[in-house]
Amino acid sequence: MTRHIVNFGLLFAFLGLTVTGVMAFTLPFSITTTRVHIIFGALTLLLVVAHLVSRTRYFSGKLKGRGASRGMVGAVMLAVGLLAVAAFAGWWPTDAAIALGYESRNRAAIVRESPAAGFLDTGSTRWIVREPEEPGLPSLALAIRFADPEGPAPAVAAWVESTTGTMIETLYLDEGLGYSEQVEWQGVETERHKLLPIWRHRYTLVSGVEPSGEVDLYSAATQTHSFKLEKHLKEEKEFVICVEVNAVRDPNAAWPDEELGQPSLLYTAYFEPATGGGYALLELTAHGGGAQQGGTLEYDFEGIDSAMKLVDLLLAKLGPVSRDSDGSQ
Repeated sequence: MTRHIVNFGLLFAFLGLTVTGVMAFTLPFSITTTRVHIIFGALTLLLVVAHLVSRTRYFSGKLKGRGASRGMVGAVMLAVGLLAVAAFAGWWPTDAAIALGYESRNRAAIVRESPAAGFLDTGSTRWIVREPEEPGLPSLALAIRFADPEGPAPAVAAWVESTTGTMIETLYLDEGLGYSEQVEWQGVETERHKLLPIWRHRYTLVSGVEPSGEVDLYSAATQTHSFKLEKHLKEEKEFVICVEVNAVRDPNAAWPDEELGQPSLLYTAYFEPATGGGYALLELTAHGGGAQQGGTLEYDFEGIDSAMKLVDLLLAKLGPVSRDSDGSQ
């Protein structure tokens, strides 16, 4: 009975690994797919260990065997070893296989957040903390408290930029918006540069990649953009922290589009590291109603109503970040 349980368990665990592996390879990143893949991987490991224990005599005999038996084991080990080396070194056919994956085919559209930034969502408040990569430098923390924690959350992008408007780092981009220009948000199929146009324009300027995937010849020289917040902190150079929010399906008389509705809103705060940092409230600065084409910021808020009530607190802190046992700061 135990043998049958292990055999069928391995079959179904293998099917789970196969399905989630194909999904991870061909589709945009999904934490759900990754989570299921990891669980099935752990289950497969346990079942393989159980299988090996039940077949100890068989494997021991093959490993100690002579002639054809030993030759078969050696050939399998050699083939697996060569495949592992090819995978690590990126040789054919592993490089050709990887080139077929989603990430390789869409690398121009994929946006990676700063590896030094992390976030915590408590329902009513989203915390984003950017830890320093070098000792002795301050942390940057941002709290975004939504006005309606029970309702659908708006799309959010957070980044820091220089005082001249050049993006330094993307600190946060909602999951599902970082892997393709064609996105679905709260049931609305749209394009990323229409949902968060201000952030997308800033990103175009430093990456040289237009929303269409084409290289912008005017900004292509900045494709090697490698600015980091550490540079501004060490040199005590001023910077601006920016948050763009946008909800779908919030039309009004001035913005009648049933799906996109009112434009995105930009909130900003100015920091001077030379003064020691401290707290700053992000203030409403502009909206993205004209930013889809050229990144133009609009400062006339007439006709915008419910979009201004999406968040009721945007608070940033430059300096040491303390955490309570419940994860709050």
